[in-house]
Amino acid sequence: MSRRVALAAALALAATLAPPAWAATTVMVMSLAPGRADVVVNGTTIRSLREGQPSPEGVRLLRASASEALIEVDGRQYVFTLGGTNAPSTALKADRQGHFWTTAYVNGAPVSALIDTGATLVTLPAEEAGRLGIAYGPGQRITLRTAGGPREGYRVTLASVRVGDITLHNVDGVVMAGGAAGLPAAVIGMSFLNGVEMRRVGDTLTLTHRR
Repeated sequence: MSRRVALAAALALAATLAPPAWAATTVMVMSLAPGRADVVVNGTTIRSLREGQPSPEGVRLLRASASEALIEVDGRQYVFTLGGTNAPSTALKADRQGHFWTTAYVNGAPVSALIDTGATLVTLPAEEAGRLGIAYGPGQRITLRTAGGPREGYRVTLASVRVGDITLHNVDGVVMAGGAAGLPAAVIGMSFLNGVEMRRVGDTLTLTHRR
């Protein structure tokens, strides 16, 4: 085996074994003071760090003032302000009706979708599911209550759903029959949104991955 081929094989193996981006250590800054920062690590653990001090997760505070902190996370350095985070996030703008539309990627394919906290599951029209190659016929048949009356649907598991830089895997979903009259576009419901933190300021909705 040539050196070039061996190097390519090693790089391919490293890419296969490398953890996905969403699995990296996440940090959110809760408070700042000269030489000190309080942070939340991986969404659950609160750490009070002083300059030069690493946390058990390997998060190291390099420098801190009352307005910002330089923190090393997984070997990379980030400048954080109060409330800042390195978790994947995306910002959406409301339309004139106050709705948040986005191009989501379901199983890697783009779909126009509405963010809807009132929907339990990620929901796809049957025509859209067919275009994406999602075999929903074998799925559990359920009845959905909609503004237009009861509709037939099929439970599915979606391999991946991505909104902006946030990707979740094995997301519960449902395919709704009945054509455009039943569901004119895809809906991103709580089976995805439970995996993110949502913050709305004015007409901007920010979604941040919740590890």
